[in-house]
Amino acid sequence: MNHPITRRNLLRTGALFTAGLSLSRTALAREVWNPVAANALHEQTLIDEFAQLGREMPKLKARIAFNENPHGISSKAKEAILKAVESSNRYAMFEGQELKQLIAAREGVKPENIMLSAGSSELLTAMAVYFTGSAAKGAGGTILTSQFTYDDFLGCARKFGAKIEAVPLTKEYRYDLASMKAKITPDTKLVYICNPNNPTGTVVPAAELVAFCKEVSPKLPVFIDEAYIDFLKPEDRPALPKLVAEGHNVFLTRTFSKIHGFAGLRLGYAIGPEKFLTDLQNYSRGEWNPSVTTLKAGIASYQDLEWQNFCRTENDKARELLYKGLKEKGYEYVPSYANFVLFPIRMKTKTFEKEMFGNGILTSTREHNAQPYCRVSIGTVDEMGMFMDVFKKIA
Repeated sequence: MNHPITRRNLLRTGALFTAGLSLSRTALAREVWNPVAANALHEQTLIDEFAQLGREMPKLKARIAFNENPHGISSKAKEAILKAVESSNRYAMFEGQELKQLIAAREGVKPENIMLSAGSSELLTAMAVYFTGSAAKGAGGTILTSQFTYDDFLGCARKFGAKIEAVPLTKEYRYDLASMKAKITPDTKLVYICNPNNPTGTVVPAAELVAFCKEVSPKLPVFIDEAYIDFLKPEDRPALPKLVAEGHNVFLTRTFSKIHGFAGLRLGYAIGPEKFLTDLQNYSRGEWNPSVTTLKAGIASYQDLEWQNFCRTENDKARELLYKGLKEKGYEYVPSYANFVLFPIRMKTKTFEKEMFGNGILTSTREHNAQPYCRVSIGTVDEMGMFMDVFKKIA
C-alpha cells in the first residue's frame, strides 16, 4: 500500500501536524500487539493530542476532514435520546434485538445474521483477529484488496503477520475485480473491498460486485466495507445481504457514523453468516458496547427515511457546488458517490493543509504514486462555499 488510510491516520492528518503535534511511531512499534491494549493506547494518545490542539486551534469555519454528517442527527433520534436518558442507568438488554429485527426485515436476512457494535471500527479489528490472528487456522496469510483504499482492517491484519496483495485501481479509480480474481492464490485468505471506496468515493457497479461475490465466495470469504453505502439510493445498492441469506461466504460492515450522523454516538453493524458472527463474538464486546441511549436513537434514525433522504440530497447539492468550483479553477476530481471528494492538488500536502487550516478550514490530504491529493469531506452548502473561497485564494 502506498499510503495507509486508517481512521487514526486521518485524524492525525492536517490539523495535528499543522499544530506541531506528533505521536512517536517508534514507541508504538515497540508495543506488544493485542487489539484491546493497542487500540486503547492509540485512542488515548489522540484524545490527549486533541486536548492540546483545542487550546491552540484557530476558530474553524469548516470542519470537513473526517466525513462527518454536517447536518447532525435527525429530530426523531434526538427525541429518542431524551426519552432513553430515563433508562440510561440500565444496561441495554432488548434494544439491540429490536434494531437487529428492523435491519433484518429491510435487508432480507435473519436477526442472527446481524451483529451490532459501537461503530464499525470495532468490527474491523475483530475481523482482523478472526481472519489473520491467532483465532484463524494458520495465522497470517494474504489479504487481497486494491491500492488506495481504506486501511483500518488491513493495517490491523498486517500486525498479525498478514500480507497485503494490493491490485492497482482502474483509470476510473475503481476496484479492478478482474485483476483481483487473477491474483487469487492458495495463500489468499480473504478478499477485502471498500464500496463506496474511501478515499476515492467510487463504486463498483452493483451487478459486477454481486457476480464477483457469487464466483469468489465459494473459494474464500469476501469482506465488503459498506461504511458509505447509505449515500447511494436504495435501488442503486448491490444486493449483498441477499447473498448472505442465500448462504454465500460474504461479510458486510456498516456504520451509523455517516448519513445518520452518529460519529460521536458510535453505532455500527455487520451482516454475515450466523456461524461466523457467533465466532466473531469471541473477539468483540458486540452488543454490550453501544449504550441504551445510542441504540434507542439508532432505532429511531434507521426508520427515519425522510431524514436520510434529506441528508443525501443536501450532500449531492454541496458536492455539485464543489465540482463547479474545482472546474472553474481547472482542477480535475474523482466523481464521488459518498460524502467526500478526492482531487489532485498542485502543492505539497502539508503546505496545502497549513494554508487551509490557517484560514479556518480543516481538511485532509494524502499522497498516492507521488501525487498529492486533497480528500475533502462534503459539508453544508455554506461550508463548501467557504472551502472554495479559501481554495481559490491559495491554489
